[in-house]
Amino acid sequence: MKQHVSRRSLLGAAAALGLPSAFAQNAGRPIRFVIGYPPGGSSDALGRALAERLAGGLRQPVVAENRDGGGGTVAAAHVAKAAPDGMTLMLASSHHLVAQHVMRDLPYDFATAFEPVAAVAAVPSVLVVSARSKLNSVRELINQAAAEPGRLRYGSIGAGSTQQATAELFRLRAGIKLDRSTYASGAPMMAAVAAGEADLAFETIPSAMVQMRAGKVKALAVSTTKRSFALPEVPTLVEAGLPGFDAPVWYGIVAPAGTPRAIVERYNETVNRLVDTAEYKAQLLQFGAQPVTMSPLEWGGAIRLDLKRWERLARQAQMI
Repeated sequence: MKQHVSRRSLLGAAAALGLPSAFAQNAGRPIRFVIGYPPGGSSDALGRALAERLAGGLRQPVVAENRDGGGGTVAAAHVAKAAPDGMTLMLASSHHLVAQHVMRDLPYDFATAFEPVAAVAAVPSVLVVSARSKLNSVRELINQAAAEPGRLRYGSIGAGSTQQATAELFRLRAGIKLDRSTYASGAPMMAAVAAGEADLAFETIPSAMVQMRAGKVKALAVSTTKRSFALPEVPTLVEAGLPGFDAPVWYGIVAPAGTPRAIVERYNETVNRLVDTAEYKAQLLQFGAQPVTMSPLEWGGAIRLDLKRWERLARQAQMI
């Protein structure tokens, strides 16, 4: 038989759990977890898995909501205007920090519009070329690009994407000239690399694995200082001769600026607990992701450092 649960009962349960009063007032009301990417992609899958587990940890409904467009900036603009009551969260990523410095007239400043809640994962990007390409190493790629400046083209997803930023960082660090081909999303970009229409691309491991498993592209290097457990045979760009090269794509959670500190701390504790479970770590392995846990203060510091890092790159590479 269905039992009716009154709002008074929910408030009492929230109080018993020691939740902040602002959170207790919203007990039973669904938390919106906004994902700025289309359904079906690796970012969406990671976000939905996180929303599902967050609901269990908080004992409160959490509804995943896709608001794709502009490399995550459509979602960010929406969440920046939401009430800071703890009932709206967003899956944030490195894409937002690159876009902040490349896309014009964004209606928010990422550094001030959001409250850092919790880090979740870091995902390496992988440098891929067509399986039919004669290039079999990063050194061979650099040598060919140096011999024919501007002839090789890298695939990118719009302006201000991490795919563009990582490729530009590679271009600058290698001291070579590359042209750019832009695609609407990761799937057509990877298809273009497989067909040889684009000579190379940087894509996160989960998205790249589709074409890799099909034998249509091959990996030359990963973008982090350590090899990926998902591709242990693939060297890092550091090993390939680019000292210090480190450009993972991170994911985490933010809330609208002004969200009460007590609510942020509660969410942070819950997320850190679930990220640290063996079950969730195993789920992250499917995305080629490394779990990351931080306090809100540490997470905010990491965001500020990355904002400065991508701003320097955007200026050096004339992406602005």
